[in-house]
Amino acid sequence: MPREVIASVVRVPWHSTHGGYDRLLDYLPETRRIGPPSTPLARSLASVGHLVGRRLCPLPFYPARHFATDIRILADPRPAHVLYGDEQFWFSQHRTAPTAVTYHQPARHLARLLPSATWRSLLPRAAHVITLDPTQQAFFADHLPEQRVHLVPHGIDTAAFRPGQPLQPGNRPMVLTVGWWLRDWDVLDAVHWRLHRRYGDEVDLVVVTREAAAHRWHPAVRVLENVAEPVLVDLYQRAAAVLLPLIDATANNALLEAMACGAPVVATDVGGISSYTGSAALLTEPGDPVAATEAVESLLAETGTAADRARRAAARARAEQFAWPAVAEQVRDVYRKLVADQ
Repeated sequence: MPREVIASVVRVPWHSTHGGYDRLLDYLPETRRIGPPSTPLARSLASVGHLVGRRLCPLPFYPARHFATDIRILADPRPAHVLYGDEQFWFSQHRTAPTAVTYHQPARHLARLLPSATWRSLLPRAAHVITLDPTQQAFFADHLPEQRVHLVPHGIDTAAFRPGQPLQPGNRPMVLTVGWWLRDWDVLDAVHWRLHRRYGDEVDLVVVTREAAAHRWHPAVRVLENVAEPVLVDLYQRAAAVLLPLIDATANNALLEAMACGAPVVATDVGGISSYTGSAALLTEPGDPVAATEAVESLLAETGTAADRARRAAARARAEQFAWPAVAEQVRDVYRKLVADQ
């Protein structure tokens, strides 16, 4: 690539070590990361500037570290990639060098994030927009020429998230749920009640989430917080079913992690979920706890059988299509366009 591209990065604190969109840059070594300032003085100045800047920014989530990163790339003359446009692309819209922006939230959420007039003003400032699923791509195609809107999927570290030793017949099967954002807690609660009523303590119900205190869980549910990545990988590997009831989604980190670990998945057919799973997961209609319960029960019945092994192999094979090296090559193609725009 003839010119260096910089990337505006803020590490999402609840992602695991090898999870999250910024892992993309591990496979783009020619790209320089630009993050929040590292010295105490620079951080103090950024905090003071944020007191003013926050009032001028309509993004609902725009903390000091996002503001500081946004400002750092504003005056940089090199082409740039803003990795989390939903939270980082505001003041940097006024930079003179061309900018690519990746958005992560579903189309309906984006429509509520900013007024239509603000989107119409903001988006033309981006030379290119990277989207994560077809429904999200359609949202941006209403605001930009189609040659400036690129569908590049989210990736997954298939070395860190990998199959292990699945649950063996005779052991207590685990139904695992991971995450918190845009989860359908009503459906999850209903499925937990139904499963416990039928199986009692013969099924282990586990939830890994950062929202444990904000919800009333079924008494039989084990709720885990601040789980280290090796423990999370082990949970995925041993799960008889990973249940992901969703309100909406583009990509979903937990979905990709589970499939990469070869876990059988039940997820809600919303947003971009089917574009990531293909036929490698069981998808149910939104808001349907009966269908979700039946799907989980079908996986419990298969545990340890040839059908279970085939399902796990299919999940892993599907996840390998989203391995970061392949995704990085698609992003590199966007970078070439970005450099050509300068």
